[in-house]
Amino acid sequence: MPWIGCFRLRALHLLFLAVLGASLVGLWQLAVMLSVRLEERTIEALSWLLTGKIIVVDPGHGGTDPGVVGPSGVPEKEIVLAVAKRLRDLLEQGGARVIMTREKDRGLDDSKRGDLAARVDLANKSGADIFVSIHANSFPEPDEDGAQTFSQPGCVESRKLAHAIQAEIVRLLRNTVRVPKEVDYFLNRQTKMPSCIVEVGFVTCPREERLLLDPAYQSQMAFAIYAGIVKYFAERATPTSNWIDDKIIETFEKSAPPRLKAP
Repeated sequence: MPWIGCFRLRALHLLFLAVLGASLVGLWQLAVMLSVRLEERTIEALSWLLTGKIIVVDPGHGGTDPGVVGPSGVPEKEIVLAVAKRLRDLLEQGGARVIMTREKDRGLDDSKRGDLAARVDLANKSGADIFVSIHANSFPEPDEDGAQTFSQPGCVESRKLAHAIQAEIVRLLRNTVRVPKEVDYFLNRQTKMPSCIVEVGFVTCPREERLLLDPAYQSQMAFAIYAGIVKYFAERATPTSNWIDDKIIETFEKSAPPRLKAP
């Protein structure tokens, strides 16, 4: 009967669309995986630029100052310390000397103002090349999410650092559309070296809080920050649609020892 043939044709059409859709999703996922791996290899190739650099990593809050407390009851100070330690390990593997403002659950002073001043003093006396402070954001509405970087208004190098880190967070984690901002914060204003504050996400957003409590995600966030720092030192500080562009290759070839240069 004609309607049976029509039914079979429609069924085959739907099956074809389903298979095609699954194939496209699979290809997209494969493309994402390959792109991320290519980015990782780019960072590995450039990571030697960290050799000899002094980097201050500042996990926010600590001790009697918990920072923001999310829906699960876990304080910001624990999340940012976990991310900061992972970032420290990556930077040290790349050859940088890392100075942590804290490695335990304690502040540098009993008062908040004194604590911030002590962190700035530690950074300024260290002769550091850059200062990166790790925090987590909050908002009354629980649907606000996304990592974001902040630099001091008018400081060109700090702006470059913030843009480089934000670009890699956007590129590698693919879960934020936020852009870097220039805001007058005490830490960025008082440090003598290029500095930025990295808000790794909103702990007041239940979905993002779950991510920030996941050790695997903490490692991904730390790598994205690390990648941004490497790109900053490679003078690639703005987002690009290309995973490896001429600027990276040019910087690498100019800086690499002769035996590593392309023939």
